[in-house]
Amino acid sequence: MKLYKVKCRGMKNSATSTLYGDSYVMATDPTSAYKIVKEYLDERDLGFLQDRELESIELLAEEGDYPICRIQLHIAKKN
Repeated sequence: MKLYKVKCRGMKNSATSTLYGDSYVMATDPTSAYKIVKEYLDERDLGFLQDRELESIELLAEEGDYPICRIQLHIAKKN
């Protein structure tokens, strides 16, 4: 699993208490990360269509002993 920061083109102003334009997502790949965010925004009809377009995706951390991005992601195990 990997942790991504997904930035959309809009929804970065504080008109609401949540800045929907920047999200953190755990996913297996960048395409899945954007898909998760896009589906969330579409289901709730948040922002305009152009606001939901992808601006950038950044890999922040990943699981494993020697992550390629050099930052380790630790996920708590369920009891």
